[in-house]
Amino acid sequence: MKAPNGLAHPVVPLECASESGLALIPLKELRKACTHNKAWVSIGGTVYDLTKFVHQHPGGQDFILLAAGKDVTKIFEAYHGQKQHHNLQIFRMGLLAGQDVPSFPPPDNFSLTLKRRVNDHFRLLKADPKQSPGTRRRYFLTALGIWILYGLQWLLPLNSFWVFYLVSVAHGTALSQYCLTAVHDGSHGAIGRNPVLWKLLLMGHDFFVGTSSTLWTYQHVMSHHIFTNVDGFDADIDTSEVEFRRIKESQKYFCFYQLQSIYSPLLYVLLGCTVRIEDLLYYFTSRRGPLKVNPFTFQQNIIFWGGKLFFLMTRIFLPLFWGVPLSRVISAFFVADFTLSIILALIFQATHVVDIAAFPQVNSETGNIDVDWARLQVETAQDYGHDQPLTTFFSGSLNYQVVHHLFPYIAQEHLPAVAKIVRQTAKEYGVKYEIKDNLWAAIGGHIGLLKLLGTPPHSD
Repeated sequence: MKAPNGLAHPVVPLECASESGLALIPLKELRKACTHNKAWVSIGGTVYDLTKFVHQHPGGQDFILLAAGKDVTKIFEAYHGQKQHHNLQIFRMGLLAGQDVPSFPPPDNFSLTLKRRVNDHFRLLKADPKQSPGTRRRYFLTALGIWILYGLQWLLPLNSFWVFYLVSVAHGTALSQYCLTAVHDGSHGAIGRNPVLWKLLLMGHDFFVGTSSTLWTYQHVMSHHIFTNVDGFDADIDTSEVEFRRIKESQKYFCFYQLQSIYSPLLYVLLGCTVRIEDLLYYFTSRRGPLKVNPFTFQQNIIFWGGKLFFLMTRIFLPLFWGVPLSRVISAFFVADFTLSIILALIFQATHVVDIAAFPQVNSETGNIDVDWARLQVETAQDYGHDQPLTTFFSGSLNYQVVHHLFPYIAQEHLPAVAKIVRQTAKEYGVKYEIKDNLWAAIGGHIGLLKLLGTPPHSD
């Protein structure tokens, strides 16, 4: 039978439920259990009641509250091992009757071998993959630089035209670096083992940039990282009926797309402003593209609205209160924001929305995805600039995008070493692992996709 979203819903046989002694949990009941007072999740077709575990979770309550009411099989598997799966069984309450999202085949030999080798790598080094003191220092220095540059904009003499704009560009660059490192790592819990640290890092997204860290985590961790480039399930490639660009074949073609490889990169400077507006839309509609957004907790509401107020106060109203001319305030805002936006847009687009990346389809008969999850992560992305320290630094190690997607909990510092293991294992198992020479070549792959999909389709 088909779900409203087109997924085939495999019916759990009654005898399976009776033999296991577990009740059948309807999909609609799972989806309702999405609050602090009732937090259920589905993993591998089994429903678990984590309500009493919310405050005990070593990874903090936020991740469970984001996951509540959903099938989080692949998220759980990406961050946990057999020990955690065993511990989870005391919360088992029933079998899911229905299918929330597409499932993947069991891990194949490539996936199992790769995971074993990476685990062996850290065990032999006696290293914690989540620890990186150097990265923590970078967070602090980046945040310090943001505020120094912010203040310097208003202290410069009014006739220091070019210096003022250079400082604003530097301010936007520093903001982009904070997002690529602190915010990104915090959203994955990929630095240390303290959920309080992760939350503090994420809050910079709200207070420094004016965009919601909660909604970003829904989009990035709960959607994009699991269903990378899967149309209808990856919020990163979610599109409306008419978009300014065409990035997938399922989009309707319009003649102005013939020029999208020229105008799209220019429009990327509006990313920051666009996301701030979309935040309000997603907040009030309780959806982030294909993903349901759970009711915000009191703390999440404080961070969401407090961040937006703080952002407006510091970027607009405080400088005006200090007597800074309106023209300079507006100029500083847009120059910094455009710089932030173009850096983030190009770095993220150059890894997945490219001509070499796969865009897997959901099997229309089964409602599932036929390729192994680890293979999908490799084939839907491209790396670039390996063994180039400056590129790695500037991109926040996202030039090792494939490695990050396979092992999202690993701190940036360790990604280059793990990449060698991924590369060798992919070669052995015939998995295509694309590595461009540098960032510009990677961006060229994005421009190439825009050109390809901007070409008028051939009529039959």
